[in-house]
Amino acid sequence: MNAAVCLAILLAAQGQPATRAVYLDNQGVVRWRDDQKEVTLFGANYVLPTASDYRAAGYLHADRKRMIDEDMAQFARMGWDGLRLTFWGDWEASDSAGNLIVNDHLDLQDYLIARARERGIYMLFSPIQLYGSNWPDALSDTSAPGFGRHFGKARMGTDSAAIAAQVNYLRQILKHVNPYTRVALKDEPAILFIELVNEPWHHPEELRGSIRYINALTDAVRSTGCTKLVFHNVSQDFRIAEAIGRSRAQGVTFGWYPTGLNAGHELEGNYLRTVDAFPDMLRPELARSPRIVYEFDSPDLRTGYMYPAMARTFRAVGAQFAAMFAYDMLETASRNLGWQTHYLNLVYTPRKAMSAIVAAEAMHRLPRLRSYGPYPENTRFGDFHVSYEGDLGELVARDAFLYAGTTRAAPPDPAALRRIAGYGSSPVATYEGDGIYFLDKVRPGVWRLEVYPDAVPVRDPFEPPSPDKVVMRAIRRRWYMTVRLPDLGGEFTVQSMNSGGQAVGRSEAGRFPVIPGVYVLSASGPMDPATLPARVGQVGFLEYHAPPTDSLPPSVQPLTAPEYLAGRPAELRARVVDQTPPDSAMLFIRPVAGGFYRGFAMRPAGAYEYAASVPAAALREGPYEFVITIFRGVSATTFPGGLHVKPTDWGFYGRTSWKLDVVGPRTPLRVFDPARDAAQLAFTRIGDAGRRGLFHLALSQVTGQPVFHFELPVSASGAAPGDYTASLVIGDRISARRETIAAADEVHVRLRGLGPRQMLHITLMEDDGTSWSAAVTADSTWSEQSLSLAVFTIGRGALLPEGFPGEWNYWVGPAAGRGGSSDRPRLDRLERLQLSLRRTEGVSVTPGSYGVEVEWVALAARRAAR
Repeated sequence: MNAAVCLAILLAAQGQPATRAVYLDNQGVVRWRDDQKEVTLFGANYVLPTASDYRAAGYLHADRKRMIDEDMAQFARMGWDGLRLTFWGDWEASDSAGNLIVNDHLDLQDYLIARARERGIYMLFSPIQLYGSNWPDALSDTSAPGFGRHFGKARMGTDSAAIAAQVNYLRQILKHVNPYTRVALKDEPAILFIELVNEPWHHPEELRGSIRYINALTDAVRSTGCTKLVFHNVSQDFRIAEAIGRSRAQGVTFGWYPTGLNAGHELEGNYLRTVDAFPDMLRPELARSPRIVYEFDSPDLRTGYMYPAMARTFRAVGAQFAAMFAYDMLETASRNLGWQTHYLNLVYTPRKAMSAIVAAEAMHRLPRLRSYGPYPENTRFGDFHVSYEGDLGELVARDAFLYAGTTRAAPPDPAALRRIAGYGSSPVATYEGDGIYFLDKVRPGVWRLEVYPDAVPVRDPFEPPSPDKVVMRAIRRRWYMTVRLPDLGGEFTVQSMNSGGQAVGRSEAGRFPVIPGVYVLSASGPMDPATLPARVGQVGFLEYHAPPTDSLPPSVQPLTAPEYLAGRPAELRARVVDQTPPDSAMLFIRPVAGGFYRGFAMRPAGAYEYAASVPAAALREGPYEFVITIFRGVSATTFPGGLHVKPTDWGFYGRTSWKLDVVGPRTPLRVFDPARDAAQLAFTRIGDAGRRGLFHLALSQVTGQPVFHFELPVSASGAAPGDYTASLVIGDRISARRETIAAADEVHVRLRGLGPRQMLHITLMEDDGTSWSAAVTADSTWSEQSLSLAVFTIGRGALLPEGFPGEWNYWVGPAAGRGGSSDRPRLDRLERLQLSLRRTEGVSVTPGSYGVEVEWVALAARRAAR
């Protein structure tokens, strides 16, 4: 090993504070001043000092500075080196004239800056947020003293008094001396970039006024002697790019939420087509502007594949800094308390956190402005790979092996590995638990292992939050792990450092038990703790931040399909969540129409999953209900009701149960049922604010059944969107029928029009985005219509939920390699049903006059339809 490599390893092991300087070269690229290499940084927004995250900490009576310590340690543990200081000082640390108010919010911001610098984390400072700091949990609170509340967002770029307040505030906050570092913010080495205003209300039609506004804020920064790079938002309205280019600001910031915002539930399906490209960031007028991603996320998802794919696209458009919005503090993450649609924490979202670790490496390792083609060609890029089918993002490199999900990939040279981290299992590390883990090479034959608790969902984390509602449990259990590394061999010592290094075990063929904590794995026997380094990267060698414990009772969640085929045995699964596993579990099932419960023993099928095999003879066609009983000693608890009795006991009085259907192989598959599905629909967004679908449920005057009343939105002036689509993920239903779905050859729909000759477009979208469409015309009388699959032609579907910002990423065409003349719908890969109303050129419509009511949509075989 040469001296340069040794020095690099030593510096990485020791960790360096964030004190390097940067400069902007003549091509618009930010570079480190000491070695002229390109700057690439990745991390998250951190909002604890102000607004809803500040209040969230208060709801749980947490020590906010201790929370900052914990969370900055987690940033460092994930290998993050970027942070956006999202500070609502314009609402909470200033007065109406922009004078800085020294208070707890400012003190926490100062403390955060000091702790981030120590961890080697560089920052984008965003001191003016504009949006109300009282959203979403304190809307009635009007006590915020700042100019942000006084003037409101709409006046900030045009009102002279509002601009004067911003100028005054920027000058004062940048001159403010941080008591923890004794450095003014204008001179803070860890702050590399200043973002003038968060998501301003742009006025691109007023070019000169826009330039004056941007220059006024930029000049305020420069008047303090601050030489940091100044950025202004472009993605709220890309037409502002000309004004930014002609101003004294030096770069642009943009955000990206490709899966929409605030679905109110966890999304399902493949969203990789939403992140193929970001063409607006390649506009010629931005060619020499450095680019920062001030906010991004895949909202309402906890996948392992989205973040690395987004980082790929960020690099393809030249971004050098990316900050997810917003990191969940360790103390509040069990409740997803801060931002309902966003959810990321090292402990509580281990797969998503692991994907963010992979994404950070993608930012660091991928070249700038290189494209990797369309989906699915771009699922492999450099040493990276993403997979929707495997819910996986991974880096498989010579020095690092990182995976957000179980993988079969093998590192090219295991002996060269220095860093391993994962959620799930791999050829290098097999783990039975449901938490994230890290393996860092200390020296040949010695590795540091860090294991976190299992993260087990007990509720949908994207429902409306509450301090009283836990959505994810962190559970400490003993699991087995197997590590296969050449320098460790099959037998090595396993030394628990949380007990001071006194407890020592040995592996057998690389296998050993662990509970959450820090360990040393050594091929040469137990290690003297005094011989170990003080730090590994930016993390103390013995440092470990455990999540808070909870006292929730046991819970059970069904993992069953909505349907099962008659005449086939079925495996029914459930998640059983408790601090310790039950002695046993049993599933009881019976026909809904009556009869007795039959019990089937459940076996462990994963860390918290149990499965029961139900024979074909027990599943005739019809609707069924089931319950699950868990046993501890002589105690029995039956779910979903939580009764302490078995359903076969005389005293059982439970009225709640879970439901499923057993169907024949030719039973039509109901892919849309308004009563069941309306709450899961995603709709075309109308502007920025029109995020909720415009529809209602009614009752058919013919059948009395719920119907989906769907209108083309029309304004009083007659304006209407070119397309208005409702989209439903149906992948779980298709999977349940995968064995027989190929026999389907028709789409049936029962509907009526709101008037004569109303046209409904029906689209079947596959999981790769390839879409097949046909239209049906209806008048005001109810009818059941059949469409042969042969009339569905290759077309385009809508990417819904619709991403932010803008509406450029709405339509999706066939995936690469699809859509040829011989292509046909792959029914087993269908993922979405879309119902669309479209404006017809030359035809005038009035509000409420154009649309349909739909009672159901089904896939069926022609003979079954008869």
